[in-house]
Amino acid sequence: MSVSQNLPNLAIGYSVPRLLTVLAAGLLLSLLFAVIALNPFDLKILTPFQITVCYLGLTVSGVATLRALLKLVGSREPVLFITRVGIRDTRIADDTISWRSVRDISVWEFRSRKIVVLKLDPLIADRFEGGFLKRIISMMNEAIGAEGVLINPGGLNIDGDTLLEACNQYWKAGRMAYAPRPVSEEPEPVD
Repeated sequence: MSVSQNLPNLAIGYSVPRLLTVLAAGLLLSLLFAVIALNPFDLKILTPFQITVCYLGLTVSGVATLRALLKLVGSREPVLFITRVGIRDTRIADDTISWRSVRDISVWEFRSRKIVVLKLDPLIADRFEGGFLKRIISMMNEAIGAEGVLINPGGLNIDGDTLLEACNQYWKAGRMAYAPRPVSEEPEPVD
């Protein structure tokens, strides 16, 4: 039995405690911005610029809070699947990235957060660039040193080190499954 047959399929979902923390922080910030922007105490020290900034902050924190709430409601389903065949992150695309098309796996650290970077074949990588916004984000990531498909463990039930270790293990097992096997030499008949 090969090593790849012993690996279970992994399904990783959102971490409810992390999402609750983000939701609480978003609600607190939204409340703070709303109180300052609406100025219920009729403070005369606020300038129109400060009020505008507070409305903008209220909008941004409100959208972030709403996204966290939607993720919390939909957190019952896994979003990252790691199998012997490949890896699929439904936050990026619905397609599975085959381990055969992965050239290298590395880690990229951004503000003490570890993000797994998959370096793919150029033909396969084009399928995962996505729309206009994803291409802009991809170009910005390449400018700061993260070239490839980013698998961000932020908000998930797994940390960056564990995700990197799992990806390396499944990648090696997946590549071994497709490695050419040596041809056994049959002994020459003796006359």
